[in-house]
Amino acid sequence: GGIMGGTVGLVGGAVVGVVGGAAMAVGGAVQGATQMIRGVAAVPDSVMEPRRGKWWNDVEGKWILTHLDDESKSLIDVPEDDEDILREAKKDADDATKPPDELSASKVKDTSYYDALEIAPDADPSKIKRQYYLLARKYHPDKVGTEDKAAAEKFKDIAEAYQVLSDPELRKKYDVDGKEGLSPDRTGVNSIVPGVDPALLFAFLFGSDKFGDYLGRLAMATSALVGDSKKIGPVEARTLQKRRVTRLAIKLAERLEMWVKEDYDGAKAIWASAATDLSQASYGTELVRTIGKIYSLSAHQFLGSLDSGIGMPSIAKWAKGHAASMERQGETSKAKRDGLVAGMKMVTMQQTAAKDIAAATTDEERKAKMDEMEEKMTTGMLGVMWTTTVVDITTTLHEVAQMVLFDQSVDRDTRKRRGFGLKHLGEIFMAVSPSGEGVPANAKTLYEDAAFAAMLETIKRKEEASQAAHAT
Repeated sequence: GGIMGGTVGLVGGAVVGVVGGAAMAVGGAVQGATQMIRGVAAVPDSVMEPRRGKWWNDVEGKWILTHLDDESKSLIDVPEDDEDILREAKKDADDATKPPDELSASKVKDTSYYDALEIAPDADPSKIKRQYYLLARKYHPDKVGTEDKAAAEKFKDIAEAYQVLSDPELRKKYDVDGKEGLSPDRTGVNSIVPGVDPALLFAFLFGSDKFGDYLGRLAMATSALVGDSKKIGPVEARTLQKRRVTRLAIKLAERLEMWVKEDYDGAKAIWASAATDLSQASYGTELVRTIGKIYSLSAHQFLGSLDSGIGMPSIAKWAKGHAASMERQGETSKAKRDGLVAGMKMVTMQQTAAKDIAAATTDEERKAKMDEMEEKMTTGMLGVMWTTTVVDITTTLHEVAQMVLFDQSVDRDTRKRRGFGLKHLGEIFMAVSPSGEGVPANAKTLYEDAAFAAMLETIKRKEEASQAAHAT
C-alpha cells in the first residue's frame, strides 16, 4: 500500500535499479560481494604483483598495471559523451517515450502526472525513470538558478509525479481514481505519498552536474539515460565504467599536480575553494564530505603500504579515528543509528505503525501517528537510496585513486607525493562547512552514518579481495 508502496516505488523503481539496470551501467561497480571476493581466483604469483607496481582490481578480478599517459591517449578519439556506445540505446529510449495520446489517456481518470513527465499513460517503468531524470536535470535549481520560480514549480511537479508513477500500487490507484485516490481520507494511511524534497530526491539518485569532474556520470544516471536498454550489455557497461574511471583519474592527477610541485599553500587554497563551491549545489555538502572520506581512506591505504611494504594496512584504525571524531562533533548517536536500521526494515515498520494508528482513540492521535510513520518511512527510504549511491561513488573513486597512486608513467617519488596530496585533499573536503541549505537537521546524522558505513563496507571488501589475492 501507499507509504510502503511509495517507498518501494522509489526504492524499487529507482534504487533497486542499481543492482539491476544501473549495476549494468556501472559495469560491475555495484554488483555486490560476490564480485568483490574474486581475489581468491587470482594467479599464484600474485604476491609479487604489488612490488611490480600493480594494483588489484576487484571488479575485473585481476592485477592491473596502469600508465595514465597511455590511458589518456587511448581516449583521444573517444566521444566525451560516449555516444558511440550510448547512441543506439538512447534512440530506442527516445522512440519508446511517446507523448500522451487520446486513446491511452482515455484509459485513466487523470493524466496530470503523466503530463508532468511528458509521457503516455502506458509508459513502462524505465521510461518513467528516464523522463524524470531528463526533465529534472532540465529544471534543476543548480542549472536554472533559484530565482526562476516557474522552473522551481515544474521541478517540484516532476518529482511528485515520479514518486507516484514509479510505484506500481500508487500508480494503479492514481489511474483508477486520480489524485483523490491517493488521499489518506479516501484510502487510509497506506496511501500517503511521502513528502520528499525534490532536490534531495534527485541528489540522492543522480548526484549533481556540478560534480562531473569528481564523480562522472553516476550509474543510476546512465541507467536512466538509456532507459535500461538491453543494448547495453556487460561488455558495453564495463567499457563505460572504465572510461568514467580513466577520465576521473586523469583529472585527479591534474588536480594533485600543484601539490606534487610543492606549492602546498596554493593547492590547499584551490581545493578549499572548490569544496566550498561544490557544497553550494543542492545537498552538495553530503557529496563533498563523502568524496573526502574516500580520498582520505585511499591515501591512508596507499601510504601505509609504502611504509610497511607488505600491502594494504587495515582500515580499522582510520575508521575508529573518524568515528571518534564524528562522536565528538555530536554527529552520531546510538538512537539515530538504530533509526537507520529501523528505516531499512520498512515492511515491519509499516505493519507496526498501522497497528498503532488503528489503536488511536482520537483524530489528533491518529494524525500524529500518521505523521510519525511518514517521516520514518521517508527517512528510511532516502537512507537506502543514499547508501546505494555511495556504493557506486566509493567503488568508482577507489578505482580512480588506485590508477593515480600506482601510475607507472611517473616515478615513485611523484606517486608518493600524490598520496600525501590526496590525503590533504580528502581532509579539506571532509571539513567543508554546510552551505546552510541541506539535509534537514533531524536526518543529517542518519545520512552521514549511512554514507560512512557504506563506504567502509565497500572498501573493506576491496581490501579483503586484495589480501586474498596476496595469499594465493
